[in-house]
Amino acid sequence: MIKFFRHIRKQLLSVNKPGKYLKYAIGEIILVVIGILIALSINNWNEQRKVRKNERELYSSILKDLVVDENRINEHIKYYNDDQSMHYNIYQDSQGLLSNDSLIDFSTLRAARIFNLAIEANYSKYIKEVSKNNIRVKLDDYFKQEDNVNDAMKMISEYKESRLKLFLSKYDINDAKELFKNRQLDYYDLREKNVFSYSKLKERYGTRELDQLLFDLGIKTSWALTALKGVLAANKELQLDLLNELNGKSLSIEK
Repeated sequence: MIKFFRHIRKQLLSVNKPGKYLKYAIGEIILVVIGILIALSINNWNEQRKVRKNERELYSSILKDLVVDENRINEHIKYYNDDQSMHYNIYQDSQGLLSNDSLIDFSTLRAARIFNLAIEANYSKYIKEVSKNNIRVKLDDYFKQEDNVNDAMKMISEYKESRLKLFLSKYDINDAKELFKNRQLDYYDLREKNVFSYSKLKERYGTRELDQLLFDLGIKTSWALTALKGVLAANKELQLDLLNELNGKSLSIEK
């Protein structure tokens, strides 16, 4: 093709027709510019295609982690529902309102759970790469909901360390005999066992100190549950939006 144009240029120059040569030169320049624009357009299309493909992969990855997070959130909700029921049962028992055959499970009394979700930790740095405004807004909201739960968990943990455990030690409610009954018992098994002296706890029934302790635990546990339900709702909404995007045509990639 280049030889062809070179041959035409030589012919025009040899016949000494500068007007025709000028028109030819302009036409050749136009053709070159058009070629460059076409090449740029193709390159631009390829880049956009890569961006859309990467975005789809990002959405798929977030969706998988959201499913894992949903299971973790539900586990935490169950845990703190049990925790809340325990506080209620202790108070009811202290008022003589709990039936004689009811058993109180103290396994969650001392413990405070760690709340580790994957989304904010793994994807906060990618939020600028999300082109869809609805996805970006809901991701940002999800991060905030995660922070709310982390704050609630931190408050419960600090309260149990500074107030609850001090109370249990002060009145010998921690049951050393039960703790050392089986020296091979590991922490995770022990956590599910009742290592409290029920009789010692009952001695504190009706005291202002225990009532205030149960009050504070009840408030903090309720806040944790509210925060957990908030992040669960945000999780499900984000999952739905991601599924709609992945199943729709807006981010489709031609094969």
